[in-house]
Amino acid sequence: MSLGRDDFFQHFSETLGKLLPVDHLTLFVFDNAFVPHFIAGTSRGKNSITSRLSQLYEKFFYYHHDPSLKWVGQNDKEDEGTPLLHQMHAKDIKDEAYRKNIYEDNSLLDRLSLIDHENHKWFILNFYRDVDSGNFTEKEVEIISADACLISALVKRHLSFSMPSEWEVKTIPPIEKLERLVSGLGDGLSKREIEVCARVMQGLTREGVSLDLGIKQPTVATFMKRAYAKLDISSLNELFALCLAEISKKN
Repeated sequence: MSLGRDDFFQHFSETLGKLLPVDHLTLFVFDNAFVPHFIAGTSRGKNSITSRLSQLYEKFFYYHHDPSLKWVGQNDKEDEGTPLLHQMHAKDIKDEAYRKNIYEDNSLLDRLSLIDHENHKWFILNFYRDVDSGNFTEKEVEIISADACLISALVKRHLSFSMPSEWEVKTIPPIEKLERLVSGLGDGLSKREIEVCARVMQGLTREGVSLDLGIKQPTVATFMKRAYAKLDISSLNELFALCLAEISKKN
């Protein structure tokens, strides 16, 4: 009932809290330069810290040092439609300023990040635990993982209701930039594999890639399969995550 309303994430967090404690929740969407932008957040209790910390995260470019944006592509699920889920402990953050100003100064201990897309518009939903609540347990991670598709579907529906103008703008940058990004993922990728991957990320269907490059559809599938194997990934979500990691390394 709260989809599209300002209190959606408050209700969502309260409902999720019946399954496992979540101290803070934030949602970011990515622009066409793969930069995350804070959309909404909520905290248990009266005073939420999510807006203030998200402003720091963006203002000081801490996302360049965010391990989840580098590791989130390490996913062994073969289901193209399965959101990626990654756990990050505060102690794993190597950048001292990011770790101190966001996590240590605010007693944050652990984070689960769910990343997904719809029509090549990408978002990341973060669940936080503070020191008093302790780390997410293996069982709790399994609970989030089991409901990841449902959670992602709710976020997508909320975004389509609450911010149609922003959410209708595709994240993906021009094809030339995508080709440069993909080419930086591995020396073993051929020119055609790079071209195919870039166009799939941009939103072209297999038929669209076929027409754009003047090759047959089965050939498109072959190039994608070869590229995925060389990159040790199995989905478009993972390809996107690798590109995020490449951008992070350059910054």
